[in-house]
Amino acid sequence: MRKFLVKPEKVLIIRLGSLGDIVLTTLLIRCLRKKLPDAIIDMITKEQYFPLLEVMDYIDDKWVYSKDFIKIRSLKKELGTRNYDTVIDLQNNYVSRQLTKTIKPQRVFRYRRSRINRWIRIRIPSYRKKLTIPNHVAIGYFNTVSRIGVIDDGRGLELNITNDFLKGAEELLNDFIGETGFQDKISTLIFAPGARHNTKMWPKERWVELMNLAYNDGFKQQVLIGSASERSLLQSITDQLEFPVLNTAGKTGIGEMAAIISMGNALITNDSAPMHIASAVGTPIVAIYGSTVPEFGFTPFRCKSEIVQVKDDLVCRPCHPHGKKKCPRGHFNCMYDIDAGVVFSKLKKLI
Repeated sequence: MRKFLVKPEKVLIIRLGSLGDIVLTTLLIRCLRKKLPDAIIDMITKEQYFPLLEVMDYIDDKWVYSKDFIKIRSLKKELGTRNYDTVIDLQNNYVSRQLTKTIKPQRVFRYRRSRINRWIRIRIPSYRKKLTIPNHVAIGYFNTVSRIGVIDDGRGLELNITNDFLKGAEELLNDFIGETGFQDKISTLIFAPGARHNTKMWPKERWVELMNLAYNDGFKQQVLIGSASERSLLQSITDQLEFPVLNTAGKTGIGEMAAIISMGNALITNDSAPMHIASAVGTPIVAIYGSTVPEFGFTPFRCKSEIVQVKDDLVCRPCHPHGKKKCPRGHFNCMYDIDAGVVFSKLKKLI
């Protein structure tokens, strides 16, 4: 592949969402910085994900993409004056292309999704075993800039949790310890039952079973994490437990949530953003897959992990690259058939 002889000097990385995808860019950004130590490397993302950039190193200016039309117009005008010679478009949709058109860079690198592979995997079950497995998305992002000569350092994802975020997380844990009398921080388990799409969520009754198994085995200190929108889900799980758990839904921002994950002995999660955050902070992971599959390229990356999914092949699985609002066939066997005991055995194996 042809490589550019002139090194980029001013780079803009576009990844507007989602939270997990932004975490997956950190391999590329770190290696790009090593290749271009003196370059300006900026990044733009959506407003709701902007706090994540606060725990990402190697970035200079950080830009917010707002839903407000006036702010978007102002942003485009400002970006147009920055004289970026290179745009790395990891979003590769209409919005990111319009931003790029405004900037008028000398060169553009765009991430190409494995759309055909995913389509066949979903629509033609008989071909699934014949398909190649695409690269992990983090590697796909990295390969986007291969023509610049960026070298993979072999390390994983990376987030730099600041002292302020660590302090906030510690205060939550210490208050919980004070209320419950638990003392052993080493045995802290973090549970992330939520997800952006319902068919990526292991049923809440299974989470209750798993947490009971863990508690009876000596894992007394348990923490539920989630966004404000997941408050009712986490509360319904908490209400079914006969022992105290720390429910942080809606009580933390992205930075504090990442800090809590970093303090855990392990994270048990669906195929969702906390899984990628745990990969980036070095916390061992048990990842549960339902309507999505690891072959889509979203798995724990270069870290200690275990994956749980149904043993028997389901013709209807996967049903969508990112999950759906409800099971298209109404049975949801891809999640209901995953036993809490199996997940707990994976957890025991992991730690």
